[in-house]
Amino acid sequence: MTLLPVVVLTGFLGSGKTTVLNHWLSRRDDLAVIINELGQVGIDQALVGETSVPVSLLAGGCVCCTVQGSLRTTLRNLFMARAAGDVPRFSTVLVETTGAADPFGVTSVLEQDPWLRRHFQLRSVITTVDARSGMAGLSRHPEVIEQVRAADVLLLTKADQVEAEQRGPLEVALAELNPAAERRWSEQGRVEPALLDRGFPRRCRVTGQLSAVADPAVPPLAAASLASRHRFHAADLRWRGAVDYFALQSLWADLLEQCGPRLVRLKALVAVDKLDGPLLVQGVGGQPLEMSPLPSWPGDDDDSRLVLITDGDDPAFPGQCLATFRTALDRIRH
Repeated sequence: MTLLPVVVLTGFLGSGKTTVLNHWLSRRDDLAVIINELGQVGIDQALVGETSVPVSLLAGGCVCCTVQGSLRTTLRNLFMARAAGDVPRFSTVLVETTGAADPFGVTSVLEQDPWLRRHFQLRSVITTVDARSGMAGLSRHPEVIEQVRAADVLLLTKADQVEAEQRGPLEVALAELNPAAERRWSEQGRVEPALLDRGFPRRCRVTGQLSAVADPAVPPLAAASLASRHRFHAADLRWRGAVDYFALQSLWADLLEQCGPRLVRLKALVAVDKLDGPLLVQGVGGQPLEMSPLPSWPGDDDDSRLVLITDGDDPAFPGQCLATFRTALDRIRH
């Protein structure tokens, strides 16, 4: 039996995974996509362009730990739907992880589940690294280091936004962490889709040496042991009705000030007065927010939605920030 290949697309929060994914989807119609998001509200799925390929969402936690079971179920359902002809006959499954995911926790699902091993095979792990903030991420977030170490290919994204002299130190740091990985620079998510067809030998997490596929009798890595390593917490918000653009800018400023250095990622689709489609708002760490109007709302859902991800020891913190945001939002809308 020919095994269906699986490609894992990983990378830290805001490193450009969805941009790369959209580039591939515009050139390949033989994929099935699984998108994992930390929050309950799926914004990345809404940002995937119009496509005929099956797209599945795993929300509410990292696929490497809290929703490992959902990944198993989704892969089984995709396989059965393909066999029954209920979805286009895809040739490759592409799993886009959350920006906080440990890729080894994802690959262990494929290597240790007996049924999945009979039907799927891990082809590669591709990690996006934000060239603007890559060095800061390596020094601040251990998740970035794990994602780099797991990679077969490192995509250094946003290459057009960094000076040439900034590239050298990042290249050196990545080579020290993972000398076996290929490194490629990418602008605006442009990466040749043929990369998805390349296979790489699997490597041991600890030694980096080639290793046999795990014994199916070995139990999967305990979710608790991985979950305990995460210090990221997500909260989300939905609302109806358009907001004045300039009033909205004040809300963003207050939210960023309240989050301070604990902000890791902000994503939103917002209905704004006099815009036909939503305003896409994205923020990473201490960088300025990026805002761009979209021509139309993706899908049938035109609710405004906001996902906030912070780090630290207090899981209630992002929810508190959004509660303050909602109070201020209600005030300007009445």
